[in-house]
Amino acid sequence: MVDDPRLLVAGLCLVVASFVFALMMRRLRSRRAALAPRPMAKIAARPMADIGGMPVAVRPGTKTIAIIHDFGHPYGHHSDERQYLSTREAFEILAEIRSAGSDTPIDIILHTPGGEAFACELIASVLKDRPNTTSYVPYCAMSAGTIIALATEKVVMGRYAVLGPIDTQYGPFPAESLKRLVKEKPIQNIEDFTVLLSYLAEKEVRNAKQRACDLLNKKHFGSDDACALTDFLVSGDLPHSEQINRDRAVQLGVNIAKEDCPPPVYQMVESRLALLNASPGPNGFNPGYKK
Repeated sequence: MVDDPRLLVAGLCLVVASFVFALMMRRLRSRRAALAPRPMAKIAARPMADIGGMPVAVRPGTKTIAIIHDFGHPYGHHSDERQYLSTREAFEILAEIRSAGSDTPIDIILHTPGGEAFACELIASVLKDRPNTTSYVPYCAMSAGTIIALATEKVVMGRYAVLGPIDTQYGPFPAESLKRLVKEKPIQNIEDFTVLLSYLAEKEVRNAKQRACDLLNKKHFGSDDACALTDFLVSGDLPHSEQINRDRAVQLGVNIAKEDCPPPVYQMVESRLALLNASPGPNGFNPGYKK
């Protein structure tokens, strides 16, 4: 028994302090664990066709490469890396194509809003002259995704899938609109930056049609004009978000297969998106994440 009350108080304070410290450390470890990247975040950097037990090939004997992005993050969580085709991803895809034998058919799974022009042109330039290439679009392949699809011999679209225009964008504005601006408005009433941007847009419009036609697979060439399809898609006459469904794509001259995308294609896209949605932190969909 302790006779000195001061020692008793000191001992009680020590016990309480130890308990509080242990509780704080436990909460700190829990918070660090919640904020730390999960293993699936590392998996996402691997070739997309090999993720999460998904099928490695849509058809036997083919090389399947998936270009799959989500279309936005709710709750203010934003990540360009997962939303758009980047040059880094393009080089990874080129490596995947190169790893396939010259006689190996290649299936490209496309679910993307688009991305960097340079990135998609790298991929399209490799695909357009390669035999036995097929693009599968279960839902949508817009902008840069459309360019890649048109570089393959055949496009297989889902029943409600869509492609889109491929006109160059400067921020929220089509290059063609900036080019027309300086012609329709007195130049003295336009900011210098906008005028300079319109000069760049004029060069871009002049070169974009030729580049797009050069990247077009011959299987999509029209009977009258080989570049008619890409000229129309580059022209800027359509809103960049315009949806081009299967029937309209056929009318434009795209070599669209009659069949729907096979179930493994839908499964691959849904599995990939499930991984992206489950990633924690500011780069994922996790609504419970707090900075």
